[in-house]
Formats: sequence, C-alpha cells, structure tokens
Amino acid sequence: MAYPSRRREDFQVAIICALPLEYDAVALTFDEFWDENRDQQRNAPGDYNRYRTGRIGSHNVVLLLLSNMGKVSAASATANLRSTYAGIQLAILTGICGGVPSPSSANELLLGDVVISKSMVQYDLGRQYPNDFAMKANVDETLGRPSREIRSLLATFETRQGRSDLRRQTSQALVQLQQKATEYGDRSLYQRPSLIEDLLFEPGYLHRHRDSQNCNCSDSEACEIARSTSCEKLQCERERVVSRKRLRTEHLDEDAVTAEDPQVFVGRVGSGDTVMKSGLDRDRVAAQHSLIAFEMEGAGVWDEIPSIVVKGVCDYADSHKNKSWQNFAAATAASTAKALLKYHIQTTQRPTATCTRFLVPYTQNHDFIGRSGILDHVKQLFSHELPQQPAARPRSRVALHGLGGIGKTQIALAYAYWLRCACPDISVFWVHASNAERFRQAYLSIAQECEIPGCDDPKADVLALVKAWLEGKNRGRWVMILDNADDTEVFFPTQPEQGSSLLDHKSSETSYIGCYLPECDHGSILITSRNKQAALRLTRGKRPVSVTTMTDDEANQLFCAAFEDDTISIEETTELSCRLEHLPLALAQAAAFIQENDISIKTYVQLLDESDSVLVDQLSQPFEATGRDSEIPHAVTATWIVSFEQIKRRHSLTSNVLSLISLFDRQAIPKEFVVNYYNMSQPEKPQTSATAEVIKSLGILVAFSFITKGTDGTFDMHRLIQLVTRKWLVTERRLTEFAEQALRVMSVVYPYGTYETREICSMYLPHAKAVLDHDGVDSEEANLAKASILHNIAAFLIYQGKWVAAEHHVLQAVALRVTALGEEHPDTLASIGNLASTYWDQGRWTEAEELNVQVLEIRKRVLGEEHPDTLSSIANLASTYWNQGRLTEAEELEVQVMEIRKRVLGEEHPDTLGSMHELAYTWKGQGRREAAIQLMRDCVSLRQRFLGLNYPGTLSSCSALTDWEEDSAKINEALLVEGGEGAGNVDRC
Repeated sequence: MAYPSRRREDFQVAIICALPLEYDAVALTFDEFWDENRDQQRNAPGDYNRYRTGRIGSHNVVLLLLSNMGKVSAASATANLRSTYAGIQLAILTGICGGVPSPSSANELLLGDVVISKSMVQYDLGRQYPNDFAMKANVDETLGRPSREIRSLLATFETRQGRSDLRRQTSQALVQLQQKATEYGDRSLYQRPSLIEDLLFEPGYLHRHRDSQNCNCSDSEACEIARSTSCEKLQCERERVVSRKRLRTEHLDEDAVTAEDPQVFVGRVGSGDTVMKSGLDRDRVAAQHSLIAFEMEGAGVWDEIPSIVVKGVCDYADSHKNKSWQNFAAATAASTAKALLKYHIQTTQRPTATCTRFLVPYTQNHDFIGRSGILDHVKQLFSHELPQQPAARPRSRVALHGLGGIGKTQIALAYAYWLRCACPDISVFWVHASNAERFRQAYLSIAQECEIPGCDDPKADVLALVKAWLEGKNRGRWVMILDNADDTEVFFPTQPEQGSSLLDHKSSETSYIGCYLPECDHGSILITSRNKQAALRLTRGKRPVSVTTMTDDEANQLFCAAFEDDTISIEETTELSCRLEHLPLALAQAAAFIQENDISIKTYVQLLDESDSVLVDQLSQPFEATGRDSEIPHAVTATWIVSFEQIKRRHSLTSNVLSLISLFDRQAIPKEFVVNYYNMSQPEKPQTSATAEVIKSLGILVAFSFITKGTDGTFDMHRLIQLVTRKWLVTERRLTEFAEQALRVMSVVYPYGTYETREICSMYLPHAKAVLDHDGVDSEEANLAKASILHNIAAFLIYQGKWVAAEHHVLQAVALRVTALGEEHPDTLASIGNLASTYWDQGRWTEAEELNVQVLEIRKRVLGEEHPDTLSSIANLASTYWNQGRLTEAEELEVQVMEIRKRVLGEEHPDTLGSMHELAYTWKGQGRREAAIQLMRDCVSLRQRFLGLNYPGTLSSCSALTDWEEDSAKINEALLVEGGEGAGNVDRC
C-alpha cells in the first residue's frame, strides 16, 4: 500500500500526457491525490513542470501534462522530471494515437483498442534526398532497447494468458473510470461510440470535396475547408469503407451491433513530429518498420527515462480523422495503464552502506540548470543509470573538457549530488588537481576523514596509502571527482633534461602523481579539465565529453532561477547571453551584478555596450599569452571590468581583497590571509573590527560570484577571474604593490615547519609557492619576506625528508638574508644553520661541519655561549661529529650542551630531552651499553610525561630503547651460555 509521501525519492512511477483530454482521463484512474504535500516537494532548479502526485494501487505516481505536443517538448519535460524525481524507474506515456488497421490480419485494430510499445522508431528522422527520404536504419540503432525490466513486463503481455488477464483488468478499470466520470457529471463523455462510427476507408480514398469546382480539392489534395469537415457532410462514400472481420455481425440492425471490449496490442510504435493523416503513407511507413500505431511524443520520452507508450486508437492515421473517438480512446489507454501497473514490480530502495563517504567541499548548487544531456551521457558511460543495463562495458574514467568558465565543475558537482540521491551506496571523493600540492592535500584529507591506518605517520606515503585503500576489494563502489586536472606534467613524467642521469629520470617516473590514481573494478573517476591533452591521457585515449556554451533557453532558465521569476523575456536574456558568448560563469556574474544594483537586463546590456573598447582590448590581450589562455572570449573580460570598477568605487577594501587573493593559489584560500592583510593595512583600527569587515568583503565577492566558499570555510577563485584580476592590476599599475602585500601576509601566516605546524604548513604551501613566483618584487622589505617564507618552507621540507628541495629553498633564504641583514644577523645564522642541516641529512658531513663551525663561532661571539641558538649550533656540530665517527668529540659537546640546557632551560624542556637522546646514542656507539640504556630510559620517561606518548621524539626514544633492551638481553644470554657469571658485569659489547 502506498501512503502520502513527502520525499521525491519515494516516487518510482510517472504518467505523462500530451493533451488535457488525456490528462483528465488518467486523473480518473487515481485512487487518491496528495497535492496538499506539493509545497514539501519543490521542483529541482530549472524544472518548470507542473506535477500532481498520488496513488494508483500500490504505487506512488507522479502525473505530468506536457506544455506542448511533440517529442522536443516531451524530451525537455522528461529530463526535468528526472531531475526533480530522481527515483523514477518507469514512465508511462498515455493518451491517444493513430492506429494501423491491418484489416483481415491477426493485428486488426479497431477504434478504442490500445497499443503498447515494445519498441519505438522515429520515422521522420533521416535524410531528405531530391527524390527520396532515407530513414535511420532501425529502432535499436536510433532509440535503443527498453530496459530489462520493461522487456520482462511486456513479454507477459505477448502471451495469450497475459493479454487475456490484462484485457480483463483493463475492462474493470474502464468501468470504474466511467462510473467516477458519471459522479462528476460526465456521464457520456467516456462511453464507447457506436461501432457504426468505426469507419476505415481505403488507403487511397481521400477525404475531400467531391465537387471541387469551388475549391482546390483534387484527386491527390484536399482544401483546408474539407480537412476540417466531417465525412458525413462531405458524403464520403460508404462503398469505399473496408470490411473487417471484427466488425462483421449477423444482425443488420445498428442497435444489435456487439460492442466487444477493447483489445490490447503489443508492438512497434512510430513517433514523429508531424501528425500522420495519409492512408497511403501510413501503410507504406508501417510496412517498412512493422508499426502498429503512430504518435508524437514517445521518441522524446524514450531515451530520457525507462518508458512504455500506452495509447488508445482514436483514428486510423488517414485523412478521415475525426475527434468523436478521442475521449473513449483516452479512457481505454488510461485504464490499460492502471491495469499494467498491477504487473509492475516496485523495487525496494537500496539502503545506504554504513561506510559510504561523501567528501565534497561544496554545498549543492540549487540554481544549477540544464546540462541534462551531459549528465545523462556521463551516467551512461559509467553505467550509473539504473535500472537500465549498460549496452557496453562501463568506462572507469570519464573526462569533462571545455573552456574555463564553461561549467565543468558545476556539472561534476551536480553529478556528485545526483549520485548521493540516486545511488546512496556509492561513495564520492572530491580531489583538487590543479597542482601536485593540492592533489596531495586532497588525498591527505581523504586519509584523515576515512581514518586510513598509518596516515598520521610523518614518514608515510599518504598518496600510496589512499590509493591502496580505495582499491581494497571490500571498499564498496566509489566515484572520485578529479577537478581542474589541467596540467599534464602534474600527472605524467616529462622527458629527462639534457645532462640528467638515467637514474634521476627513473626516480622521477616513480613519483609522478598519475601513478597514484586508483584502478579497480568498483571505482570510477570523473575528471574536469580545460586541457584536452590532459583529459585524453588521463582517460587513456577515450574521447572526453565536450562541455559547450549554454543555449538561449538554458541562459533564460539561469536568469529565471537566479531572479526567482519565470516571466523574464527570453529575448532580453538571449541578447545578454550573446554579449557574453553564452558562458555560464559570465552569465552568473551578470545576474549577480544586476541584482545587487537593482537594474534591468536591458540597462546592463547598455552598460556593456558603453564600455571602453580600448580598455577591454588591453585586458583581453594577455589571455592570448599569459598562461597560454588564447581562446578566452573578450566578452567575459568586459563583464568582469564592469564589476571590478563598480566594486572599486563602492567598496575599496573589497577591491583590495580581490586584488590580494588573486596572487595566492586560487583554491582553498583561508580567511586568515585576508584578516592578516586587513590588520596590516588598517593598523589604526582595533583588530576586533577585522572579522566583521573581512566577512563583509568576502560576502560581496561571493555575491558577485568571483569566489565560492567551500564547506571547510576556505574560498576558491575561478582561474579566469584570477588571470583577469592580475591583468587588471597590471593595467592599474598596482601588481607590484599587491604582490608585496601578499609576500608580507605569507611571511606572517606561514609557520616554521615542525611536527606541531605540519598541517598548516601543508595547507598553506601552494599559496606560499604562488606568492614566491611573482617577478619584479625586489624591495628590501619584500626580499626579507621572501627569505622568511623560504626559510620556513625549508624547515617543513626537512621535516618531510625532502632534503634536496629544502636545500634549494634555504640557499635562496641565505642569499637574501646575507644581502639584506649581513652574515652575523641571527636570522641569517638561522638560515645557514638550516642549510647545514640539509647537508647533514644528505650525508654531506664535511660541508655540514664547516657551516656549523662558522655559525657556532659567530653565535658565541654575538649571542653568548649559553644562548639557545648557540646551544643548538653546538648540538648540530656534535651530531655531525657523531656521523663522522668522532664519538669522543661528539660526547664532549653533547655533555656540555645537556648540562647548560638543564640549568638554563630546565630538565623537562624539549631541547634538554633532545640532548639526552643524542648523548645516549653516543654512549651506545662507544659501547657503554648499560649507561646508554639507563639514560634513554630517563629520556623516555621525561618525554612521555612532558611531551606526550605520540610526540615524534617520544616515539623515536621508545623505539630505540626497545631495540637496545632486546639486544642487551640477547647479549647477556649469549655470554651466560659461554660460561659467564661475569656477563652481568660487562660494560662494552
């Protein structure tokens, strides 16, 4: 039993009608309607269909009346139906049709009979030659097979027993319909006309005036007046009526003619955009394609959704059409549809797996419209479209390709949320792929959110962990959305440079990002890319799905949705869409500008037309050079210039924020960056005012669609907006100013790389690299900011074990600081110390020793022997001696450092405990096994108490102590076996 539902996904059946008379007949078959709940079931964005919902038998059913006849209207309405009611598994297109009479055959149809589509042919689809029209090959090639469920259902009705049962159920439903109509005052509306009125004329006998002296009627043509005149008035000859077996009777009196129940026929139905009104053409086309009926909407519904056409025969598709049988035919079709539903098995919704994940950084875009064709194509390629079965092997990777701003990411986002509703057992993971750092950050987020074992280990290869985890056979189905995969070199190894070794090249091949994309039968990857080459390589040569500009109708829907007004003139929106070259991003920005300024579309078009063409050309020119974006349309720039200048005039701080954030990496920009900029640029204002001002500025940019806010609170800027903003700064002669501001902000927010700061360092690294890449910023303040950023990045790279990259960064920091501060400045010495650490980590002990000695001598002289930095230099030099095998010298320095640190910093200070750890290793190396173990025990105890069990230093000391104690036990056991009571007194081994 079905009950009133407030959830769209509970509806699995839809009935579609093209004419009001068809709709009225179907409405009488509903057992009840639930229209009072429609306010709880708002349509999906862009869906302007009007629905009624209710119950037929045990089924929740959606009833839809098309706005117009024909397959185009049917296709559009059905696509929107699917977007609003994603759980629909069966659509029944019911109403009236023209039948193929087939007299004296097994398929002899009468008016009022019902046809059910086994397959469909679009008979007017083909090529028109000078003397011939060539149709498409056949239905299976043009409109495809019905789903397995529909084929199974229809097979029942091709049996004698099945047809008999369906006919009986139809008759019962028809009686109920007629009784309900009588209650509503329509007693005779759905009664069967007299069989005397069921006239089939010879195919070539034309419905026309017989006396054609006063009109244009001829043997092959009828005038307009004749076409709208009844056969009775035209006196069409009864001698030309074809005799049929089902109408023969032994009784001559009309009242004695037996009105048998309508019969049901299952077969191929022809669908076209024109009404078939020719007996000769009817028989020719029907014979060519084995048709049993003609109608006009089936082709539009057929490919959009699993469907069955159920229609009552109201005429014979010839020139003698009349409307006297239409209501009865609509009633028999509606009754058959109701009877058919008793045989349809309603599937149970699949429960969502408890381990299903939905890691998407954006909320659902409820204003998303159109693109149904692309979405359906992606569903087909992935075989996510249920319940239909895939006709070919599903793809594991599909790419969306198109110009920046064309809507690829929005389509991917819509697909993600469609999956969440339609396939709740499929996990969705969103991965930013504009560069390697963003890719790594996305994988790290997946690892942390899914609690993948080993992801917290600083030495773990998180990319490999996530790949292996996703490929696990018990992981369940998943889809990864690889967004903005534009750079081929991010994913695939490049050719080795001249002079590089083969070994170096092989090493780089094993570390490229592309090798970390998972491959398994239960996973799929949806890629968005503006680079067709990258898309082709990522899909292994499979043609990407092309995302093109919006149609005029889609543009109109976009504005209607944005303004919540579906009366907006399509002429106005088409004019504006043409100005903006139909790019979705530009249209969305135009809508935001129009709403904020409360102006009309016409006024906005006039504003665009008045823009300075020279300025537009200047701002458009770099798109053909900067970043190789040569195909960016000028109209997009014109839209953004208008908005830039408007924001600059009204909100100078917001304009500055836009300028600043355009110089960071365009994805995941933290609000903290803007807060720091505000505090720097407004030193006279209290810092407590920063939050409100920053929220206001970012809110304006979101309103203009220049940035989008992710669910994690960070902001993304579209690539094209970023490029246009930077060029705007060049034109305004302010690029250097804001590049320096970006450096200052980053030098404040990017922390020194340690275990405690690792997450922030990783999150901010793409932005730090972006601000360092800007050329022409060479003031002393800018260089010091660069040095600070490089120094802190180098520390993070050392923590990650990327010593060569760390050396590259810290060398630049040293050079900048030596020039600006001198060799003896503490900051310079800190960078030189880090450089020595990179040499140490690479085993370059001599170079490390030279630098450590240099730094130590200067720090002793400038800072004093007991300064923490001086002690760090001594400890670093001791470590270098240890690695060179100079254990005595190392021990002397380590003891000195440990004692001073105990006195100055305290016994529990991390640096003091680090000295204990290093000294224990030295004693172990000298053979002082018991002393080393005892010192390490003390170190472990103190580290656990003051630093925690999971602190890296604690874990390292615990690991060493465990190994040493195991080795010591084995040595003592061996000595005892060899005869030693004195084994316990041995100090060296």
